[in-house]
Amino acid sequence: MTADTKANPRNPNPAALSFYWFALEAHWAALLGAALQGQIARFADPSFVGRASAILLGLGALFAIASQYVAGRASDRARRRLPFVVAGTLCDIAALFAFALAPSFIAVIAAFAAVQISLNTANGPYQALIPDRVDPSRHGRASAVMGLFRLGGNAAGFVLARIFVHQPGPGLSIADFQHGLVLLAVAISVLLLAGMLTTVFSIAEQPLSAEAPTGTAAVPPEFWTHKKSFVALLVSRSLVSLGLYSIVPFFAFFLKNALHVAAYIPTSVDLLLTMTLCSLVGTLPAGIASDRFSKKGLMFGAIAGLGVGAVGLALAPGLQVAVAVAIPIGIGWGAYYSVDWALACNLLPADRAGALMAIWNIGAAGPQVLAPLIGGVFVDLMGASSGDLGLAYRWLFALVAVYLALGAVALAFVREPVRTPPEGMAVKPR
Repeated sequence: MTADTKANPRNPNPAALSFYWFALEAHWAALLGAALQGQIARFADPSFVGRASAILLGLGALFAIASQYVAGRASDRARRRLPFVVAGTLCDIAALFAFALAPSFIAVIAAFAAVQISLNTANGPYQALIPDRVDPSRHGRASAVMGLFRLGGNAAGFVLARIFVHQPGPGLSIADFQHGLVLLAVAISVLLLAGMLTTVFSIAEQPLSAEAPTGTAAVPPEFWTHKKSFVALLVSRSLVSLGLYSIVPFFAFFLKNALHVAAYIPTSVDLLLTMTLCSLVGTLPAGIASDRFSKKGLMFGAIAGLGVGAVGLALAPGLQVAVAVAIPIGIGWGAYYSVDWALACNLLPADRAGALMAIWNIGAAGPQVLAPLIGGVFVDLMGASSGDLGLAYRWLFALVAVYLALGAVALAFVREPVRTPPEGMAVKPR
């Protein structure tokens, strides 16, 4: 939030502000939900799938964390967000085609690292636009609209993956597999360019005046009232995300080994799409309600829904039960990420959104490192010792419920601020 409201008008159209999220989430849903699994299945031996996933996703997330923070902090100092969005988007498009045409697993790793660095250079500054430009009293509504675009993008990404990502096997040539990935890169590139241009022309960003603060903080960090609550919320988000990222990368291989689904990659995409569509049910009502009611209370309910779904997956005897438990996972997922973003924005100090939102995103990007490392090694070792890979994946999903319970404990330490309403009232912690 800046001192120069003329250069930085308040409360822009939330749909225009959120459209780039649609492209970002379509990008990540298609890559993380199917394209990566396709490349892993193509190059890695089945006994090495877990560790291959850990290497690819872990290294990629490390690059994501570093690039988001560096770009976010740089955009705070430059007092500009959009140049980073433009440069990162264009570099990512080039990296997508390198990923699609990668001739080896090493090349896949290098291309995926380039994808992470490029798009997170854009995402770090971009995600600061809500706390920059939206009044705290409207954070819930803005986050709900953002959530709809993000989840809609997830759904679009899974649909694109279902169309263009083919399951590697003896009946599919390398040329046909790569052709599908190239078409996927084209479709994602079109979405990214459309989202980037919408953001650029709707925001019309201008540099702040010379009288405006030029450092990364208008208020010294030691006077940040909600610092402890922000840290507790970051820990909670990290644990919840650790649970979700223990499901998504391994879901296809769970279907293959635990439920014995032959077409495991397309079925995985179908179920992830089902979860995403169900998440739309929870997103908008929860986000709007969070401007009126306790955000923590809504988040506790969302975590409970996710926990029920995780236990259901661990115990699922067949595909029909897995489809059924996708519903509470989806609803809980949508409600949680809509509300926790709004609560984080409420806790931020002025003029530090770029760097701090990058730190905040560690709660999502960090688990991308840990979840594959823990889960990948876990399923490989347990599968080797027990001779039952399916059982290993079931125990992994049981572990997800533990992560969620710990996330709820961390959330209890957050003191939720009650923001000043338009008439003017003192802010009180909850």
